Amino acid sequence: MEDKKSKIGRNKHKVSSIFIIGNTVLMVAVTIFSFVYFNNKLKETQKDAYEVYQKHYAFISNNREQDFWNEVYKGALKEGKEQSVYVERFGNKLFSDYSKDELMRMAIDAAVDGIILEGDGDNKTRELVNEAVDKGIPVITVLKDSTNSIRQCFVGINSYNLGQEYGKQVLKLRNQNTKRVYVLVDENSTDSSQNIILLGIRETIEKTLGKNHGMEIKAVVVNNEDEFSPEETIRDIIMDAENIPDIMICLNSTYTMCSYQAVVDHNMVGKINIIGYYDSDSILSAIQKGIIYSSISVDTEQMGSLCVEALEEYTLTGHVSEYLPVDTKLITSLNVSEYYNSNTESE
Repeated sequence: MEDKKSKIGRNKHKVSSIFIIGNTVLMVAVTIFSFVYFNNKLKETQKDAYEVYQKHYAFISNNREQDFWNEVYKGALKEGKEQSVYVERFGNKLFSDYSKDELMRMAIDAAVDGIILEGDGDNKTRELVNEAVDKGIPVITVLKDSTNSIRQCFVGINSYNLGQEYGKQVLKLRNQNTKRVYVLVDENSTDSSQNIILLGIRETIEKTLGKNHGMEIKAVVVNNEDEFSPEETIRDIIMDAENIPDIMICLNSTYTMCSYQAVVDHNMVGKINIIGYYDSDSILSAIQKGIIYSSISVDTEQMGSLCVEALEEYTLTGHVSEYLPVDTKLITSLNVSEYYNSNTESE
């Protein structure tokens, strides 16, 4: 009887040992599998998170018109990836706001492989551009040029052609009661582009109506001291009862939005016609509602892409065209729906 109990006890012990060993083997197998699986996943994640680039370009613009410059940067970033180039939005993740000149100094000191810069006519900017080029860093100016500098290429819009298009819009809008056409210009702009645009507007109108057309075509300087200054300046313009403009031409997206908001707030819709710039959702919506008559849109993605292409061409060949034009498109009530839809699809 005791022998039978002992035999049963031994069998139970043997089964228990086998069960424990089996569980141990299973746990070891699961642990090894988990380690291999998560190690492979970690490698895949690191591969996606870190990309190797051949070159590093700096993209530098002012602190205003952020929506516009974000779109230009997207075009540059996309083209850069295709060319194995990292295009950095210089100063974007810093705690403090730095001027373009300060960011240029940082880019030069960092010895980047190329610089994409919103130019201007300031002497200090010209000196920094020349210093960068002298140190072997090619510079492409975009939207606004740095005249008399030794930059490699300017990517932008033909200012005179832009003025002609604005002039054609004035001719479509005018009637016998149109007396004042105000062109809103940036007081801080030191290049000649605004003057060339104004020339294009005037000559287009005079070519059709003659010099005695009876309209005052006037450049009105907008204060840009802080982010609220343009809004205040434009409000003062439309509240001047003796000199209310019949048509306001806006040369950037900020002035377009401020003008649109001002005519709505002060019940001037229909009394003041706005010819704007850019194609944000708000501007397109205002065109649909008839608050903005028309707007001239710039192909921002093409603008950014051309900047990277120009740097790549110069790096490879040592030569590049001094000027690369960017496409523009006129948006009116006739095509705004189509344009709005295409904008939405691209997002």
